Amino acid sequence: MKTNTKIKFEEALKNAESYIEEMKTWDDKKLCKHLDLFQKQMQMAYEQRNHEAFELLQEYERQVLVGRMRANFKE
Repeated sequence: MKTNTKIKFEEALKNAESYIEEMKTWDDKKLCKHLDLFQKQMQMAYEQRNHEAFELLQEYERQVLVGRMRANFKE
């Protein structure tokens, strides 16, 4: 049986491009706020040895970073 975190991770991977496209429209302050939050949550997941949550948060962080880069470095 899959855990809720595993399901969320799979959904995050599956929908990554649409999430990133949406984040491109956010202002930088909002993106930074999300990055800060994910980093704090990642630290907690690491300390709790919760590998699944850490992996999910890493993916969320990656998507925010990609969205931020695409928004700020337009071709």
